[in-house]
Amino acid sequence: MQKLLIRATHELAYKLEEKLRHRYDIQVCVLDDNIANVVCEILAKVRWKWVTICRFVPYENLDDILTMFRVNFELRTRRL
Repeated sequence: MQKLLIRATHELAYKLEEKLRHRYDIQVCVLDDNIANVVCEILAKVRWKWVTICRFVPYENLDDILTMFRVNFELRTRRL
């Protein structure tokens, strides 16, 4: 099972975990909501190293984040 690390604000991290936990092994790192310029990201463990799959802001649409993740994940795991 592929390992993922989700670094996001509390609410968004757990929404993403709910959507992705059926296909991936998820770890969550919750970022502080009070920071003005929070950049969230999803990382995947590809061949013994963590690779950034996508970066996004906390107020981005959840469906857009998931689409961006799926496309980038396929591209990154095939290339490396």
